[in-house]
Amino acid sequence: MRVGAHLVIDWGRSHGVAFGRMAGKPFRRSKGGVMDDPTKCSEEGPQLSRRGFVQGMAGLAGLGLLGAQALSLSGCAPSKEASRGPVSFDPGTYTATGEGKHGSVVVEVSFSESRIEEVKVVEHGETEDISYLPLNVLPAAIVESQSVDVDAVSGATLSSQAVLSAVADAVEQAGASPKDLPEFDASVVEQHMKPGTYTGEAYGKWKAGSIEGERFGCPAVIEPVQVEVDVDETSILDVRVLSCSDTPGFFEPAVKRMPRAIVEQQSLLVDTVTGATLTAAAVQAACAKALSQAEARFAPFVKATPKKEASESYDADLCIVGAGTAGTTAALKAVEEGLSVVVLEKTARISGEGSCATGALAVGSKLDEQVGNHVTVDEVFSAMMDYYYWRTDASLTYNVLSHSGEMIDWLQGHWEQTGQKGFSAPKATSGTSIAHDYGKGTEKFQVLWDTFIVPGGATLLLDTKAESLIVEEGAVAGVSASKQDGTAVTVNARAVLVCTGGFGGNPGMQKELFGTSDFYLNGVATNTGDGINLCREAGAVLSTDVSPHLAEFCSNDVLDFYAGYMKFLNQGGFLMLDPSGNRYMNEAYCITHALARGASGMRRVGSSYIVLTQADFDKLVRSGVHEVLGEDLIAEYKMRERILVPSYYTLQDEMDAAIAHGQAWKADTLEELGELAGFDAATWARTVEDYRAVIASGEDPLFGKRPELLHPLDEGPFYAVRVVSPIDGTYNGIKVNDHLQAIGEGDVPAPRGLFVAGQDSGGYFSYPYTDYVGATCGYALTSGMMSVEYVKEYLGL
Repeated sequence: MRVGAHLVIDWGRSHGVAFGRMAGKPFRRSKGGVMDDPTKCSEEGPQLSRRGFVQGMAGLAGLGLLGAQALSLSGCAPSKEASRGPVSFDPGTYTATGEGKHGSVVVEVSFSESRIEEVKVVEHGETEDISYLPLNVLPAAIVESQSVDVDAVSGATLSSQAVLSAVADAVEQAGASPKDLPEFDASVVEQHMKPGTYTGEAYGKWKAGSIEGERFGCPAVIEPVQVEVDVDETSILDVRVLSCSDTPGFFEPAVKRMPRAIVEQQSLLVDTVTGATLTAAAVQAACAKALSQAEARFAPFVKATPKKEASESYDADLCIVGAGTAGTTAALKAVEEGLSVVVLEKTARISGEGSCATGALAVGSKLDEQVGNHVTVDEVFSAMMDYYYWRTDASLTYNVLSHSGEMIDWLQGHWEQTGQKGFSAPKATSGTSIAHDYGKGTEKFQVLWDTFIVPGGATLLLDTKAESLIVEEGAVAGVSASKQDGTAVTVNARAVLVCTGGFGGNPGMQKELFGTSDFYLNGVATNTGDGINLCREAGAVLSTDVSPHLAEFCSNDVLDFYAGYMKFLNQGGFLMLDPSGNRYMNEAYCITHALARGASGMRRVGSSYIVLTQADFDKLVRSGVHEVLGEDLIAEYKMRERILVPSYYTLQDEMDAAIAHGQAWKADTLEELGELAGFDAATWARTVEDYRAVIASGEDPLFGKRPELLHPLDEGPFYAVRVVSPIDGTYNGIKVNDHLQAIGEGDVPAPRGLFVAGQDSGGYFSYPYTDYVGATCGYALTSGMMSVEYVKEYLGL
């Protein structure tokens, strides 16, 4: 399938009407529309019943990125039957607020004496297309049905809650009680669409102007997901996805499943596709836009997917939780060793974060021999232990490194059988750049599942989330899980391997373990700590150095700086400040020691503020970092090619968006800039005075920044841009021994038979991240493979 080409997925014309509600409990509302206990959320927010909203729900931290213009969402005029019940309002227009992921969602609701007449979202910070249904479809459905008892959008639960809670608040302001409004009933709204074929489009993973997608196999020019919809007067007859520019290996499940589900269930609110949530949301949004052209009433099309009441049971020697990087090598090794295996994967695809990586650290492979790389396990071991000041587990580290060359040769042999290129020999024969590259993408993993793992007898259950470990008499006996459709799954297994990829996608868990969640996730959002929590609940303990896996550039947790050139703003050596306006490090470390010093310094202060002049900004737009740094420094610093493009041509649009969303400020004077950015006045004045003195003298006595990077601050206008640390995910989790057994209190395996690999396991890394390229991927691949050796030993095989 060629990405960006004409892609047609036709799900025929069969359809049926299904109805269901989200499971969950209502919760209390406190002043200001904030949930009393906002920590009790799933990865997409609390799963609440509609009546939970009606009986007093409130907004909470939600989902979204861009957009703030007013949207009129009154929808079509409802049927007379929708106006029912003895509800009366104080006529007028009322404003209420619900909390979205990146700020307030402000709603204006107009009432007559007996009806909700109009709902308008007048301000929000949500992503326009990803949150299209909550911001457009739900308000229209509220007016049409005269009910706030409407299902939330799967995959955009928090955006939905923000809108629904705000409307409920407005109902109360108008003198009525939300619980007195009718329960949602789609049958009272008559559907009268204009029969025909309509086209809609919406952006998914990558937005207009994104430059990052091309690194992952997407087209150079990102186009929106385009959908074609056939309707008659009352029904959706057919949905076809015509094209998609989202990431290959990720988008396919969404463009296959969403159209079929929309037709079969006659609903836009079908379950999202875990692992392809953004593409799924784009399909929904594009379909909704097409239905708008058909003059559809949305209330009949806002029914959540019903859940099954069914159960399945499996028996196995080994249950693997997670089909990502470590899970793939573990499953492959297990079937080759004759173990019966069941693999549980909560998303709709395999490979996890490994498909985003480009290579793996390994020592002593046949490819090393081919290029004359004679770096030894002992040398890499000593370097890593010294780098971490022996805070890591020496036995585990040495054991993994000792298996790493074997892992490369073993996987390479499988890929060669299938015609895959596999690994490349290391580019260097010394130093820290001895990784074996294999390129981004899922194909290299998929071929292992299709050719060896599943034909070898493994049972792979996608869309199946592990809920708890079954523990009997201190030993694991299996896993309880649930499929996305509601089916309960029990796997009876003599051993369990957990490898779900850490918790980069779980801000609540980051807040618990790091003390902050001020990060932008550049990795896989479905890695939400599921495996770590399973192990902790069963008696295993955390390692002593659970850490974020920092990335080298800068980003923002409100706007997606990673999609464009704003992520390179810390590569120019510009002045960087903490939230008070105080300078905190030698800014050149973001270039020269990006992870060990630059990213670590940024993490310490949380939000950083990069200050530059209009002249600096114009240079970046015109020629990237070339004019800002000069070719001599660029060569000396050996900067990455992706930074060294001829022009940061999207930077003006990115800056305009940042200013519009309160993430950047522009002023004619530095004093005014400090006021706009919210710096402490005295601290900011002292910083400016000190920095100007440093520039004048050419010497930076406190931080040692070289004179060439002391950018003048004499002439405005001036910019300040708020940035946060991006992360690829997390590393270190459950404490394991050198056999990858989970460790409990007393430093003994607990529960017995529980093994942990990849980023769910702890002891191989410490903070800050190692200088060795490909260490994370190398550890995941190797630990997954070698874990099977110890599982067999535990089982007595």
